[in-house]
Amino acid sequence: MNKKGQALVEFVLILPILLIILMSLIDVGNIFMNKYELNKELDTITTLYQNGDKKEVLAYAANENIIFEESLNSHLTVLTIKKELKINAPVLSNIIGKTYIIETSKSIFGAEND
Repeated sequence: MNKKGQALVEFVLILPILLIILMSLIDVGNIFMNKYELNKELDTITTLYQNGDKKEVLAYAANENIIFEESLNSHLTVLTIKKELKINAPVLSNIIGKTYIIETSKSIFGAEND
């Protein structure tokens, strides 16, 4: 019996599964990395917002392809930013969709800044 031929056939059968798992891990890592970067960008946006530079906040968000939202209560402002990511892994994109939206928010005290 030819053991080398059998091992080659088994490897060829397993290779697509391993590649799909690898691509999924890369996409999940990309999601976590972008979530971390989005948290850092939220700190920048919060600083600009607290300084009263709302036009600067909107310009920064547009430049970074970030969706910026604010909700105002009497003494509390919630700043929320979202970013859309494209999922490339075939199986993962079937599970969570072709795009994945990451979101982070921060609550600050103070009324609306004009």
